[in-house]
Amino acid sequence: MTKATSPARADKAHHKRQSKREALLAGAATLFNARGIAGTSLADVAEAVGLTRAAVYYYVNDRAELVFQCYSKSCDLTADDLATASQEASGLARILAFVRCAFAPERPQVAVLNDINALGEPLASMVRAADDRNTTALIGFVREGVADGSVRVCDNEIAAQSLIGMINFARLSPLWGGGASRTYRIHLRDAVLALVEQGVAAGPVAFDCPLDADAFLPQRFNAFDRKRAAELKQDQLLAQASRRFNRDGIEATSIDEIAGELGATKGAVYHYVKDKPDLVVRCYERAFDIYERIGAAGREHGRNGLERGLLITHLFTQAILGPVSPLMAQPGLEDLPDDRREAFRNRAVGMNKLSARFFREGMADGSCRPCDPRNTTHVFAGTFGWLPKWVRTDDPRPPRRFADEICNLLAFGLAATPTKPDQEHP
Repeated sequence: MTKATSPARADKAHHKRQSKREALLAGAATLFNARGIAGTSLADVAEAVGLTRAAVYYYVNDRAELVFQCYSKSCDLTADDLATASQEASGLARILAFVRCAFAPERPQVAVLNDINALGEPLASMVRAADDRNTTALIGFVREGVADGSVRVCDNEIAAQSLIGMINFARLSPLWGGGASRTYRIHLRDAVLALVEQGVAAGPVAFDCPLDADAFLPQRFNAFDRKRAAELKQDQLLAQASRRFNRDGIEATSIDEIAGELGATKGAVYHYVKDKPDLVVRCYERAFDIYERIGAAGREHGRNGLERGLLITHLFTQAILGPVSPLMAQPGLEDLPDDRREAFRNRAVGMNKLSARFFREGMADGSCRPCDPRNTTHVFAGTFGWLPKWVRTDDPRPPRRFADEICNLLAFGLAATPTKPDQEHP
């Protein structure tokens, strides 16, 4: 006769299983954010969390299910954060409460929804639907803030998606020179709160970007120059690949798809790259070349620290949404060859330092309010880096419209400017 299990013992066993499952999802999320889905096996996850591979199969049937569970948990946590924040009295207070929840220092690692398309159907549609519900709720906070006077008039969708981008890039910041400690996460949270509420501008500013990102495309050349023609074809290949990687993720994008969009054969693509990892490396090399040229343009044309920061932000945004299309930071960096990984990380750190220097110069020359330059730089990259994930290819808004809105967010934040007493309506 089988001895019955006591309720207390059964409850303890249930909590133990739940604890192991949570540890599994947190460990998997950390690896997915660092290595990407393609670079992470179930064996890697098992080793990271101290389980046998057989034990992992107790919780999931395969890697796709593990990715789905991680992404679903991310959506569930965001939904909980939005529900908690919705209790606040104003739209701005709800937005700030949502940020505080998202950056809770005690929260385990959360997977960034970078490779939804790699899941396949119907799992991808399920995650996308949950993500869309959360985004709609956050857009609602912005709209409510504009209506109640706590948020300045802005493009509600761009503002909300920019906030999502900042949170996601903060989670990826350890890949590009950021930290992962509790203290660092608190600093990131505080940087985002200050940025979202008040921006970095010390006062009113009228900014109109005088430069066009298309200037960073290869210039016109003699069509009979075979070397330059080959270079142009390679740049078109890298731009198209970067555009697809930015939108769908590296894992979900095949060389066949890239070749098809170019009207080329797969063999023609392999004339320029050895394989997909080599293509990713070349896309990163091209991207950092573009970023560094944009940084130099900001230094040359900006009259003060704030203008330099706004110039590179505007140009980055134009580039991401236009034909330049540099590759943005992607999970999977850890899966690249050691020498390339370190080279890209060093170049990313260099760009972050340059952007932070502009904010420091702004504080020195009076154009920027006191802020955390390093962490502001880390998180704000998400505003334009996340654009390909949500901007539709048929969106009627031109790239400059997005760039203007994002620069306004950087300069002024979202809080409505308080009306002076002598300006109040009777």
